Amino acid sequence: MATILTQEHIVLQRKIDRFARQHIGNRDDLPSLEEFPQDIWNKMGKQGLLGLGIPKEYGGLGGNYLSIATAGEALMRSGHNMGIAISWLTHCAVSRFLILGFGTPEQHDTYLQELAGGKITASIAVSEPGSGAHPKRLQTIAYHRGGIYTLQGEKSYLTNGPIADLFIVFATTGMDGERKLFTAFLVPTNTKGLCKTEPMKLEFLKPSAHGGIILCDCAVPTSSILGAEGSGYDDMAKPFREVEDALMMGLLVGGMSRQQELLLNLVTRQGHVPTDELKTTVGELQAIVHTLRIMSYETASMLDSNASHPEFLSLIISFRNLSKQFQDLIENVLTQQGIEKDPELQRTTNELALGIEMSKNIALMKQQRLGAELLSGKESDEVPAT
Repeated sequence: MATILTQEHIVLQRKIDRFARQHIGNRDDLPSLEEFPQDIWNKMGKQGLLGLGIPKEYGGLGGNYLSIATAGEALMRSGHNMGIAISWLTHCAVSRFLILGFGTPEQHDTYLQELAGGKITASIAVSEPGSGAHPKRLQTIAYHRGGIYTLQGEKSYLTNGPIADLFIVFATTGMDGERKLFTAFLVPTNTKGLCKTEPMKLEFLKPSAHGGIILCDCAVPTSSILGAEGSGYDDMAKPFREVEDALMMGLLVGGMSRQQELLLNLVTRQGHVPTDELKTTVGELQAIVHTLRIMSYETASMLDSNASHPEFLSLIISFRNLSKQFQDLIENVLTQQGIEKDPELQRTTNELALGIEMSKNIALMKQQRLGAELLSGKESDEVPAT
């Protein structure tokens, strides 16, 4: 166990492990479930798991980013379901980074306790149909008149969209030359002019709920602005991706631990002889998992430090590359040893591959940015503000 973990983190991991085994890992229906399992979500709320990163004064568990990373590892390792884990992670990240991090005291009082108990679910609304999340192509706009902002536009592919009670909507509110200025708005689902689209029928990450919203003359007061007007994309949307990437490491480590466990079970069940080659490969798999775990904890700790770390982006990039190496080793040992992959290992492998490939192009851009800075004699020291 990495020495960076406190006793509180270890106790939390054990709590999540027990919860995941009891309420998620034993559910064979989850990988094919079309509807989001609200019963599991409600239990998470009652156990405080949805308020993991929210201060105790608002009914949360008072954890930090390292708490979320270590909990995510246990949730995936023992719950065996990436869909549930991603829905949970999105809710926790939105609650802590966006609402706790940028909200006013009044907004904290209005939303944090409800979020912590699972009485409301949050979703970040940046992406749009055909545009993704690229700021130059986003079309949602907010018109300001008399203390009221009127939102017009459509958002898509929103994690937790179909079950969300609160959306953080990013809309253009002005221009700086040819550059769009974005503002984030807290928009409850019951706001007039907000309509949810039909849930997306995805064949992966089940039963995580994804969908969209349409904003038609959706009026919200000035008090619904989250953070500073006009700087929402740079202050929140852009760094939120890196917060997600950092916390996603915990889920992937948990998934790879489960993958390794399933592999060893197959070796035993199918009666394969532990050759020197097999021992070497399994030992390398274990070494990679240990390394990835420490990388996950260290990256989350950087978020907690409120300081700049030039190594932050390097850890995210290297984690992804090392994770791909782990997957290649798994495939190689299955092929070389003639091990027959069972459905659960196949599903876990597919979900991990998808998780690793998420934001692939963005990761490549980050890597190119690092190279460009070195070639120009500069070195990045950026890390998302928390």
